[in-house]
Amino acid sequence: MNFHSAYCCPMKLSIELTETERFTLQQLSLNHHYRETRMRGAGLLLLAKGLKPVEVSKELLVSFRAVYNWIHMWCRAGICGLLCQYNGGRPRALLPEMVATAVAAACSESLSLAGIAKRVEAEHGALPCTLETLASALKKQGLSYKRSRYSLKKNVMKPVTLQNQLYSQGSNCSPVKATNIV
Repeated sequence: MNFHSAYCCPMKLSIELTETERFTLQQLSLNHHYRETRMRGAGLLLLAKGLKPVEVSKELLVSFRAVYNWIHMWCRAGICGLLCQYNGGRPRALLPEMVATAVAAACSESLSLAGIAKRVEAEHGALPCTLETLASALKKQGLSYKRSRYSLKKNVMKPVTLQNQLYSQGSNCSPVKATNIV
C-alpha cells in the first residue's frame, strides 16, 4: 500500500508536501526527543525544497543511502514511517518467558534469589545475566526481592524501664541521663 504514491515519484526521489505535512515535519524536526527522528524530518523538508538526496546527505552529515531510506519510508507509511524506527539500546538479557518463570517461582514459595535463578536455569538453560539483573527484572514486575528471615520486634529486644515507658507514652518527663556525681 503506497501511502503517498501521488506525492512521491520513485524515479526522481522528490516529494511534494501539503501545508499540514510541512508544518508537521517542521515541528518534528524541532521538537522530537530523538535526534535521528529530528534529522529525518529536516531531511524531508530539504527534499521538499528541491535539494537532491546527495546534497541533503552532505548537509545533514549522513550517508546518501539513509536519505533514500527516509524517502521510501515516507512514501510507504508517511509520518509513521519516520517515527517508528528508533530501536536503540542493548537487547534485553532476559527473555519474557524467563521473567515469567522467575515470577512464578518467586510467588510459589519463599526462595532466595539464587534459588529462583536455579529454577529458571532448570527450565530454560543457562541464565544469560547476573543475579542483579534478575532481581531488577523481578522488581519491574512488582516483586521486591528480600531474603526471607526471621527477626524479633525491637521492643522485645531492649529492656523497658518505667521512665522510658512514660516518655514513649507522651508524658512530660524525659528519660534520665546518667551523670557523674562526685
